[in-house]
Amino acid sequence: MHVQTMKLRIKWEYFIAVFLCSVFILEAQDRKCGGEMLLDGSEPLISIGLDTTGHWWAITSPFSRRYAVTIDGKKGMDVDSLKAPIFSPDGQYFAYPMQKNGIWSIMTNDSIIPLGAGIPGYIGFSRYGILAYTVIDGQSETMHILREEGLFTQVLINRIGDIALSFDGNQWAYRSRRAGGIALMVNDEEVGRFEECLLAGFMLDNTFIYAGKQGDLWRVNKNDEEMLSAQFLKFLQVNQSGNSFACAYGNGTRSTGYLYSDDFIKPLETQSYDRIDDLVIHPFEPMIGLTAFKAGMNVIVMNTAEYDAGINVGPIRFTHDGQEVYLCGDSQQDPFIIVNGQKFMQKNALDINRFYAMSPKSGTFAYATSSAMIMQRMSDGFTFAGMMADYVTAPIFNHRTNAYESLGVVNNRLFLMYCKP
Repeated sequence: MHVQTMKLRIKWEYFIAVFLCSVFILEAQDRKCGGEMLLDGSEPLISIGLDTTGHWWAITSPFSRRYAVTIDGKKGMDVDSLKAPIFSPDGQYFAYPMQKNGIWSIMTNDSIIPLGAGIPGYIGFSRYGILAYTVIDGQSETMHILREEGLFTQVLINRIGDIALSFDGNQWAYRSRRAGGIALMVNDEEVGRFEECLLAGFMLDNTFIYAGKQGDLWRVNKNDEEMLSAQFLKFLQVNQSGNSFACAYGNGTRSTGYLYSDDFIKPLETQSYDRIDDLVIHPFEPMIGLTAFKAGMNVIVMNTAEYDAGINVGPIRFTHDGQEVYLCGDSQQDPFIIVNGQKFMQKNALDINRFYAMSPKSGTFAYATSSAMIMQRMSDGFTFAGMMADYVTAPIFNHRTNAYESLGVVNNRLFLMYCKP
């Protein structure tokens, strides 16, 4: 009898211990992850978004055929039509086109810009937050740049694609469709005519980086200076701080990564590879990360350092501050994440086509499923999750709140979902 009582007591204590551990784990997850209601569902949700700068927005329909946009909890006016807002790179400014009583305008943080009889075309910001927009009136298009010294206006001819702005908004460039090809216009001067043309953007010193193709050759230029020529070209880009640019180029069957910086005596070039599948540039420093294929295997390259990358790999990315470069992959159903060349095996399957956000130096990353945002610890694959939702947007890491964030919709109600690393 005494032995049976002792066994029951041990079983009971074991049950209590397991229960308390479960409660502790759930409470730990609750402390890590949560949700906050942003909109109560009183108006039908039409569209939602979470910008990389941390701003959220939602378009609702307060009345039949009437629409309004809410940005960070502040609701705009009801209008006949509108489009999703865009944000400046530093997140300080926003702009979006809207139509009311048949007249189009552009709404900004502190003003409404009427477009008269025209309709909105391109809208964008420079790195320093200078707003540029175009107005299309019949067959003509006029660009307006809201510079600090006043409004600058310029007529554009047969514009195709986006407009590139210098950091201060004093320089601009666009592609124009002309007879015999595509003309590159920089400050209203035609600098070349090509079969194809890529705009990388302006450097901090206002030099312009672009590439044009004529015949079988691409040529990359820094203003009038030719930097390289090749049979094919991909991933041409200028970094956020404007102190370097990069691309991948190739001749024949080989591909090479290329990085230019004024800090270098000459441009840095990687080894040649069978192919380069992806390339990213550090936001502030002269550094590139790329994924490449050689001798039947994938590799990660950071400038000239090379690491094994497994059988299947996804896109390569830098964290917002450039401290870490990372990607997810899978080798014969063994999922992993690689951070700065170090591989961490994971217990759970990772879809290489999914977007993954990363908080630098936290040992975690985050992703969205169809019903939740998940934060995963790299060291042991342990996952944290908050509330469930009918729909979840791709997560971001918001360095201002030090949290992974995503938007979730539950029965037309909008929630901000978060996990603290």
